[in-house]
Amino acid sequence: MVAKQLLISSVVIMVSTALQLQKSSRDRLVHDILDNYHSSVEPSGRIELKFGLSLLCVRFDGTAPSLLKTSAWEKYTWSDYRLSWNPKDYDGIDKLRLPDSLLWKPDIDCYYAITAEERTTENIIVESDGTVSWFPRSIYSTLCLVKNDSAVCELSFGSWTYDAWTVTLETEGEAVETTSYLNATCPWIVTGHTARVKTAVYPCCKEPYSSLDVTLELRRN
Repeated sequence: MVAKQLLISSVVIMVSTALQLQKSSRDRLVHDILDNYHSSVEPSGRIELKFGLSLLCVRFDGTAPSLLKTSAWEKYTWSDYRLSWNPKDYDGIDKLRLPDSLLWKPDIDCYYAITAEERTTENIIVESDGTVSWFPRSIYSTLCLVKNDSAVCELSFGSWTYDAWTVTLETEGEAVETTSYLNATCPWIVTGHTARVKTAVYPCCKEPYSSLDVTLELRRN
């Protein structure tokens, strides 16, 4: 009986020690990568930003028939060398989830939005090689005309302050996904869509700016 109790106590101590070691390694890792890190400063060099949308629902506001509200998960991936580490130095930890308020994020907005975007606060996933992934949920309000229970609507996304020499927009796979679309409950369905990255120079500035231009073909459900 005594031997059994000693064995159980030893196992408990070993498990507690392992958990404490893991916690200490994670705390140490977070401290090390965020020490002297400034979330207001972008990574150095050209940032290749992969951006896309996973559509959830589109609907027209009942009080303003031409006001389209688009709900989607935004998908961001970029690299930040300041957030890289060797997992061997931290007991094999190769991924962290951190509050998005702690890290630099690209200022991508919907250019055609007539009201401020609604964007949720989500954790950012950071991998040991410096790959950063962020998937906030957003709602955009834009204008689009409806004709005979169908509509063709345009959305354009880009940075207001970072030119294409600093942040280059790219797509990975399908830029617009509809696999998570709520067909059963949304009053409008997406019958087709296109997306392309455009780089242009505007009268205001000498630098080029990148945007992701999206066209949605809609039909009343």
